[in-house]
Formats: sequence, C-alpha cells, structure tokens
Amino acid sequence: MKALPQIRAVCDEDERQLALLATPLGRAGSGMTRYAAAMYFHRSGRLDDDLLEAYRICCKLDHEDVLAVLKSREKS
Repeated sequence: MKALPQIRAVCDEDERQLALLATPLGRAGSGMTRYAAAMYFHRSGRLDDDLLEAYRICCKLDHEDVLAVLKSREKS
C-alpha cells in the first residue's frame, strides 16, 4: 500500500501547507483544507495523481481517512 509521501518543506509556504495537510480528521471543513494543501503539493510535483484523487474523494468527508481511501482504490 502506498503511504503518504514525506514532503520536505523548502520555504515558509511549504511549512504552512504541510500544517494544513495534517489538519485532524473530523474538524469541520478539514477535508477541503487537506485537499487544497494536497493540490499545492501536486502542482509542484511532490504529490502524485492517485494520492491527489484520494484527497479529492475525501474533501467533503471530514471524517474520512485518505490512506483508507487510497488503499480501497488500489484493490480496484
């Protein structure tokens, strides 16, 4: 199973986006927050298409774990 990538911050904005990517599950709006941060890293080539899609699926599901979604999609 894929794991979340170890993204290294190279600037202050990366640090902010990494913090957003780590927003806890269940917090109102957290799915969309994590998806926006995932898009930031995808645009710079540090997050792959499959993982971005898992974040997209979870963006309206604040309690959904991205790794669980990613794992379920690998079986298909």
